[in-house]
Amino acid sequence: MHIDRWHYPSVTFFLLLFAPLYALGEKQVALSIHDIESTTFSAKGISAVLQGNNLSRLEIKIAELQLYGKAFRNASLRCPRLDLDATRIHCAQGSLQLQENIPISFNYTSTDKSFSLRLNPAHGEIWSVAGSLSPSGLHAAMNLQNAQLSRLATWLPDGAPKVGSGIAQGNITLAADSAVVLDLTVSGLGFSDTTGLHAGEKVSGQVQLQAGKKNNILQWKGRVDWGNGEIFWQPLYLTGGFALEAAGTLSADTIQIDNAQLNATNIGQVDFNASWDRDNNKLDRVRLSSSALSMAALYERILKPFLQGGKYSDMRTAGSAQLSLDYNEQAIQSLKLNLKDLSLEDLKNRRFALFGVNASIPWDKIARRHADISVEGGELLRIPFGKFHVPLEMQGLDFEIGQLQIPLLDGKLSLNDFVAKKTARDWTWQFRGGLTPISVNQLTQSLGLPQMYGKLSAVIPKVSYAQSTLKIDGALLFNIFDGTVTAKNLELLDPLGSAPHLTSNLEMRNLDLNLLTRTFSFGSVTGKIDAQLDNVELINWEPVKFDAKIVSSPGDYPKRISQTAVGNISALGGASASAAIQRTFLRFLKTFGYSKIGLSCHLRNGVCEMGGIEPVAGNGFLIVKGGGVPEINVIGYNRRVNWHELLNRVKNITKGEIKPVIK
Repeated sequence: MHIDRWHYPSVTFFLLLFAPLYALGEKQVALSIHDIESTTFSAKGISAVLQGNNLSRLEIKIAELQLYGKAFRNASLRCPRLDLDATRIHCAQGSLQLQENIPISFNYTSTDKSFSLRLNPAHGEIWSVAGSLSPSGLHAAMNLQNAQLSRLATWLPDGAPKVGSGIAQGNITLAADSAVVLDLTVSGLGFSDTTGLHAGEKVSGQVQLQAGKKNNILQWKGRVDWGNGEIFWQPLYLTGGFALEAAGTLSADTIQIDNAQLNATNIGQVDFNASWDRDNNKLDRVRLSSSALSMAALYERILKPFLQGGKYSDMRTAGSAQLSLDYNEQAIQSLKLNLKDLSLEDLKNRRFALFGVNASIPWDKIARRHADISVEGGELLRIPFGKFHVPLEMQGLDFEIGQLQIPLLDGKLSLNDFVAKKTARDWTWQFRGGLTPISVNQLTQSLGLPQMYGKLSAVIPKVSYAQSTLKIDGALLFNIFDGTVTAKNLELLDPLGSAPHLTSNLEMRNLDLNLLTRTFSFGSVTGKIDAQLDNVELINWEPVKFDAKIVSSPGDYPKRISQTAVGNISALGGASASAAIQRTFLRFLKTFGYSKIGLSCHLRNGVCEMGGIEPVAGNGFLIVKGGGVPEINVIGYNRRVNWHELLNRVKNITKGEIKPVIK
């Protein structure tokens, strides 16, 4: 018998066709169908043959089979002992050939339209399903025993991670009213995709789901327990220890999640509900609340992978955070954050650290709220600060602090009229302030600089931050070394980034040389100096450009310089620098008078163009001009000096590793 095209075949057809032939004692019956098409599969080149005295051997061959979008060639079903009568088809020991040869048994009874199917792909591995067809629909129950999940790889959508290993045990039940009950245990699951951005290894857990329709709305509830294993899902890298339990509904236009609870081992618990608009493919609403979450575990297991390679990818955290949130109308409507003994520390670069942060922050999108924040201490750019309290006022994305005082070393940093706002492009903020006198000795120790002396105080004009750039409007005034330092046109790009970029102009007036030089193993110099640094540019706090000039301050004051200082200044001038002194008096005098000191450096492309008070014969330049008897002059001849070489000279001088050479 040959059929050219057949739509929606039924098993009953085979019963009606072959049963009478069986009764006539035919030894062979053959059926061929050119193609079959349905919504879920299609087949071409179909042949079916019943053979034997009792027509007890069945062989079905399909040249091309499309099943749920997957293609197979030369598929076949063989049953060497088929029981066939008017109401029943039964095969106890058949074989199914798709991608591999799989032992199969099946049974169908037309009287009650019941069926069963059992696959035994490997020893101890069973995929079985049993059920019945009725006017109300399909009833089916599937049982898995040691089911190898790698067999699912063929059926997954293109582009999805491919399952390479894993075993499933459990049951799946489908009722006529579309109710589904699923209870599966998975162990040793492994998967990956071609990009390497999604992978799992040795994943074990349990999945439970119950779902059913009521008034055309699917109601569901389920639980997923992920006990062990590792999953990398770019950028997240997670290990087992999560449990999610939830219930909800699914309609034509909405996915509703109610009473969801996520537990993460060593982190804490988050309860939430949410609504997803299927028509517009957007999140409608989320309400969320958490227990006290461990910040150390939360950072290491969840946050750190997202921050990898960024500013905050290498931090040490401690303490806990408790959060509640209400999201609606495409925006967060309210948020409450409680922090207890929170600590954050930048381990790699030590740009910042906060210790003992306790806070209650009840933010609202519309209403004005007051936050209570206290900090036990910390450091910024390696400078330590003490305990302070933040009187923060909030209204939407506007934040204000009237006055804030932060203990800084042995003084205080004051911030006044702080205002922060979120614009369409970025965050902006501004404040004014000042610094009461702090010990320069303590400051330089904190910054890892050579030890200096004196006091530092400052008047801070308006400081503003926008588009990742910090600016100072006006002059930033410091009092240090009994003189003043004024910073103008100061801009700092990406201040807490991996490579901050600073530009400014500096003026220094009447700095006490004795306070300055006794800091180092430099020798003694009394007097005052002025300095001008224009076009200053630092990248990652390293100078790449400036025009610097140092010169004695005008005025009448004692001007003396020691032999050690003379030699060290000569060393700064280069190997060819010299100090011309009347040798006769050297053995008797430790210091000399001078009338003027001056030195300049124009830094470009890693090279410092040196200069002094005035040029001298032989392309030299005068650094120290003598005054009195004996007269001393320090002359430099090397006008181009590598910047890093000059820094090394300074370091060696401050360590006392260069011996003065007096000519």
